[in-house]
Amino acid sequence: MANIQKRGENSWFLTVNMGKDINGKYIRRTKTVHCRTKKEAESEYAKFRQEVEAGEYIAPQKMTFAAFVHEWKEKYARKHLERATLYTYTNYLNNRILPVFGQIKLEDIKPLHIINFLDSLSRDSARKDGKSGGLSSGSIQYHHRILKNILSRAVEWRIIKSNPAAQVKKPKVTYKEIVPYNEAEVQLLLKALQKEPYHWRMMITLALTTGLRRGELLGLEWKHYRFGVRYY
Repeated sequence: MANIQKRGENSWFLTVNMGKDINGKYIRRTKTVHCRTKKEAESEYAKFRQEVEAGEYIAPQKMTFAAFVHEWKEKYARKHLERATLYTYTNYLNNRILPVFGQIKLEDIKPLHIINFLDSLSRDSARKDGKSGGLSSGSIQYHHRILKNILSRAVEWRIIKSNPAAQVKKPKVTYKEIVPYNEAEVQLLLKALQKEPYHWRMMITLALTTGLRRGELLGLEWKHYRFGVRYY
């Protein structure tokens, strides 16, 4: 069998023979490359043979991104990610990442695909609430982080040779200036709260007076409150 075979216009089929296995069957590694001349094909063959002989060649697995995400969840995410993080990752995957990358084979995902995807998230059409301006820069960066995490496992498990997301510059996060309520606005809010249920009055008053974050407020239980104290 010839090591370099022309299969079509600018298409060449490369074969590296690795001897025989214990059953006497020939072991071969093959690869299709696109070159304009035989000289270029010979150069590609030399690199291919060097990879094979050094044990660095990874044969394409023909696994789609969606199929790998399933493996990633079972073999990595459920064991190493916090439950809340996995829940967030899953939402991002189902809403936007899998509809775009799900049916693409892992080895076919290129940095440009990821760049175009992240760019699309900044457009108005990316939002599902009808608002303009696309997703926030923080959300776009989070999509990049998820892709990078998943594809890094594919490299680690020797399914692909390199991580295309790692070759894409991390999107920059721009922070909006937060303008807090002034004294008059706080007074109006406290006045409006008088007509609301007791638990809302307590929670919002705590937020105003202590600066607790939403997750911290939701983590409070009745035992944490001192009753008999008038808040306003």
